[in-house]
Amino acid sequence: MRTLLLELRSRLDDLTADLPQVTVRRMFGCDAFLARGAIFAMVWREGRIGLRLPDELLPELRALPGADSWRHRDMVVRQWVLVPESFHDDSDRLASWVRKAHAAAVDRGPASHRRPSRSAAPSRSPSAKKTVPRRRTRRPRQSSRNV
Repeated sequence: MRTLLLELRSRLDDLTADLPQVTVRRMFGCDAFLARGAIFAMVWREGRIGLRLPDELLPELRALPGADSWRHRDMVVRQWVLVPESFHDDSDRLASWVRKAHAAAVDRGPASHRRPSRSAAPSRSPSAKKTVPRRRTRRPRQSSRNV
């Protein structure tokens, strides 16, 4: 299996060599290909190449014999398609879909730029944050005895 994963990674390296702004990193235990920080292809541990495509291109690729939806447990992961295994040896057909997935990723941009952060408070630099220990104040004891 390790040999197959290395071959698929090499195939995607070759097909993306001329595409702009492509980086590769490990994500989810797989080799992930990103364009401008947006993921567009992965070599899945199961020995398949997966592509992330926009909604309008999904039906066309999914309709091809051998293409599968990517599933995580019992859930279909939207916008991801496992390309037919026949594409692993057909660089021309695979290249066409890799270019489409790449173009969609470039248009989409990185995830961190699409969503506002969860905290509404402005972030501060570590040096700006000053913590002052709270002093513990003692209250005078009140006696229950009448003097």
